[in-house]
Amino acid sequence: MKAIALDLDGTVLNNSGEFPDSLADTLQEVHDKGIKIIIATGRSLQMIHEKVPHSVQVDGYVAASGMTVHHGDTLLSHTAFSKDQVEFVLSQVREHKIYYEMTTGRHGGPYTFKEDRDYSVDDLTQTPDATVLEYENIGTARTLNSTEQWIDEDGIDRADIIKFYFFSNDKEKLERWFTLLNEKFTSDAGYQIYRTSNHNSEIMVYGTDKGTGLMTLVDTMNISIGDVHAFGDSMNDIPMFKAAGKSTAMQNAKEDVKAIADDVTEFSCDEDGLEHYLRKNYL
Repeated sequence: MKAIALDLDGTVLNNSGEFPDSLADTLQEVHDKGIKIIIATGRSLQMIHEKVPHSVQVDGYVAASGMTVHHGDTLLSHTAFSKDQVEFVLSQVREHKIYYEMTTGRHGGPYTFKEDRDYSVDDLTQTPDATVLEYENIGTARTLNSTEQWIDEDGIDRADIIKFYFFSNDKEKLERWFTLLNEKFTSDAGYQIYRTSNHNSEIMVYGTDKGTGLMTLVDTMNISIGDVHAFGDSMNDIPMFKAAGKSTAMQNAKEDVKAIADDVTEFSCDEDGLEHYLRKNYL
């Protein structure tokens, strides 16, 4: 393989959202062997840089599940919702009072409009269901204490929104919202729905995903998609798994992700599963 494409949450990062210190050294050793490193995640480029140590030599990024693709510092592609799509999303979240975050292509995020804070805070501060993941609790605390996330209606370019993320501490409320997403946010309307836990869901523009983003990137890098080894754990990794020459699901991955993977790591993301796999198979 000439490149590895790595998801972040649940793959590179543990369930506390931490980047293991020793993994940086392992990735450097892999890179020193001539294997390119690609980060392919649902996070924006800004959020990637907040999580991945500067010491890690990353050759390219498939960010926001393919909505932006970067070769080094060069932006290769940018896919955003239409203004009509954005208005429809906002009308639905406000009707159903579901907490949301917006990610932009140029300035990252997350952003949430101030006028929606009251019902969002009510949702975020209720007692978390036992199935809420640790990194989701960390994200909630970050949101409640943020001075940057909450913005005025005119504080964002609505033509630059590349992803909406939804969350609730109430599992049943999120289930109802996920059902509504599947009913109203169809592919015919230009939406793609993903889910990475029992308490979240997200939508991007239909037809653009980690798979299409990865193909755009490797074409620029002059690497065959068949020479890419993809690692992941969630629903939004499936298009990347289908595109890549080889795919490996984490031990903690969803069962439908494991089902289409070529193999599964011996250990989970909380047990340095990616590092163990790379050392065994690449070093």
